[in-house]
Amino acid sequence: MLEYYDEILCYTQRLTGDKVLAQDLTQETYIKVLEARKKSNMIIQKAFLYKVARNLVIDKVRKDKIVHQMPYEEEKHCGEVLSNTQERVDEQIRQETLKACIKNLSPQNKKAFVLYYYKGYSRQEIAQMMGISTNAVEKNITRAVLQLKEQIAKEHP
Repeated sequence: MLEYYDEILCYTQRLTGDKVLAQDLTQETYIKVLEARKKSNMIIQKAFLYKVARNLVIDKVRKDKIVHQMPYEEEKHCGEVLSNTQERVDEQIRQETLKACIKNLSPQNKKAFVLYYYKGYSRQEIAQMMGISTNAVEKNITRAVLQLKEQIAKEHP
């Protein structure tokens, strides 16, 4: 949960335009989330952190009628943090899609593909493990790659 601290801080800072206020609201966000976690024993997700932070900012703005501008350098830093987060999310989605598609491969193609790309074995080592020729391993890997490309293209055009 603490791995999202910088993201939440940038988010609140972007909304308020005030670094000190953003730090306070981020701390308050974590306090509220931890209290909610104690009460319901729930698993905290990033979206919940953002929602609590957003609500706290809205409450604070309403209460104090705050309107601030964030300095350019701080906004740039926050943009980079949020951009890196989006890249990680995109990569996680790609990996999950690939794993789901790998499950649809034939057992022979799947085994050759996983041993080669995930386990790092050479084609010769895979051939010995699977009891087939190196040429057959090459064909299995090629078929697997082609099937994966087709499946991914269908699911994510």
